[in-house]
Amino acid sequence: MIHNFFALLSILPARPRRAAVRKLMDTVWHLRTTEEAIGRENLPSEPCLFICNHLSNADGFTLDRALRPLKVYFLAGIKLQSTVMTRLGTEAVDTIFIRPNSSDIEPIKRAVETLKAGHSVLIFPEGGRSRTGALTQAKKGASLIARRAGVPIVPVALTGTEKFMPIDDRDMGREQVRRSHLTVRFGKPFHLDELEAETAESEDPRQALTDAMMRRVAELMPPEYRGVYAPPAPKANDAAPAPHLAPHTPSQPSR
Repeated sequence: MIHNFFALLSILPARPRRAAVRKLMDTVWHLRTTEEAIGRENLPSEPCLFICNHLSNADGFTLDRALRPLKVYFLAGIKLQSTVMTRLGTEAVDTIFIRPNSSDIEPIKRAVETLKAGHSVLIFPEGGRSRTGALTQAKKGASLIARRAGVPIVPVALTGTEKFMPIDDRDMGREQVRRSHLTVRFGKPFHLDELEAETAESEDPRQALTDAMMRRVAELMPPEYRGVYAPPAPKANDAAPAPHLAPHTPSQPSR
């Protein structure tokens, strides 16, 4: 049903179309979800780079609602323009389009320029939605944006959107919405220079920086969502020592 509404709205001129799509999406989120935004006190007053895990095509608008009234620009894959529903969904928020897994650096330049112009930007460093719900290794561009912009970085963790709008690889434009609880958790801001101890002497400094950034996202998430950024399991020789047992003294036979 929602897909039919998007098809009708697509014939409107740009400005009224955006307003109508936002109203429709707000209504759907209100009727089909419960939402929780945790850690809003961590949002800085200055422009910042938000980094977040990516679970669903519902992520952008869910984050937009959690961040209001703060104006944030979202980096989104150009593929989202290929269907009516996802194209109009990206129009509902301020979007900078990017071609994942390509050498096109123009969107990265635009993101840096947007940050330097005094606006916040949100990126999904994994470069695509996780098919398992768990974090996958992020792309290097995240640390490049952070380095060039020089702004605070705010880690963000999303849970629940993978259940609200599950991925349908057969037809992205026909994905369905389900009743779900959505949680957005904002962590404390940090700067790249705080990660130097974690990335010293790395063979790939840019990837090491991105990975260190993503570990801040993983720390905000339940264990099953942490994926490749889960802390390593303790080694056998690091296990807690067995409790000391007092020598066994045979009991005296009763008389």
